[in-house]
Amino acid sequence: MPGSCILRSMRHYSILNLHDLILGLSNLLTQRHTALTMSMVGKGYEHILVSQHKAIGELPQALTSGKPLSEELSVKDNYHDGFGKGIWYMTESYMCVPGVDESVKAAVRRIRATFIPELDQLRDSYADEATAAVQRKPELVTLEADLKLIPVALGGTLLDWATSFVGAGEDLFTLLNSRADIDAKTRKRATLLRSETVGILNELRAGIAREQRHTPELPKDLDAQIFAFFDLQEQEREAANRAAKAAAKAKEAKDAKEAKDAKDAPKDGKDAPKEGTPDSAGPTDDTG
Repeated sequence: MPGSCILRSMRHYSILNLHDLILGLSNLLTQRHTALTMSMVGKGYEHILVSQHKAIGELPQALTSGKPLSEELSVKDNYHDGFGKGIWYMTESYMCVPGVDESVKAAVRRIRATFIPELDQLRDSYADEATAAVQRKPELVTLEADLKLIPVALGGTLLDWATSFVGAGEDLFTLLNSRADIDAKTRKRATLLRSETVGILNELRAGIAREQRHTPELPKDLDAQIFAFFDLQEQEREAANRAAKAAAKAKEAKDAKEAKDAKDAPKDGKDAPKEGTPDSAGPTDDTG
């Protein structure tokens, strides 16, 4: 039947988050209101949509601010880890290069021991990284002179990198803390509101499609007039989820390789014996 084909071809919403829903409902109830109320089904759902929009809007902003917490944490963690790696590799270079003044090397060792002793620490949990940042913040003052000894591009010093490293860790702490302040009852209500509203949108869409089958005078593109904005949001959310999964997989592989390389690297500029030297080949017999 033609109507069944229409229902099967419509996008079924499943991953819209609370931020998507509050934006989408705002759009639907204003710019798309005329299209919504062209159909009897749309008119019947209007008060329900208004109620859902109001309820979502009353949730704490931390739950409706846009990106899911996991995505926000991932973005901030990438920033944190980028500066952490930069500090580690910069200090590593100073410890490996021959001829560096011993006072500079001593400063570098203090920086390394304080801020990023091992690259593996960048694989710690968000909570551990956040706690470490709070604990390290006073060291920005204590080791200011040491950090300013090490220049970086564009006229800065390692103090700039260390400040950004600690700041990103503090941002992780703020993100985690903002969600921790929301009680379990509110979280549960938010989850139910999201799933309920997504279900209402899917029911509304199916109902309008059925009404169209029996009401030829309704515009043929009524579905698009009403749901185009939600469709775009769902498509973008799907793309973002795919990209986030791919990025997480790539980061995990990169971090594992960097940790292995760092573990295998010689310490304090002491190279392993080169291949073919007496030390590498074992005792030699010069008697012929």
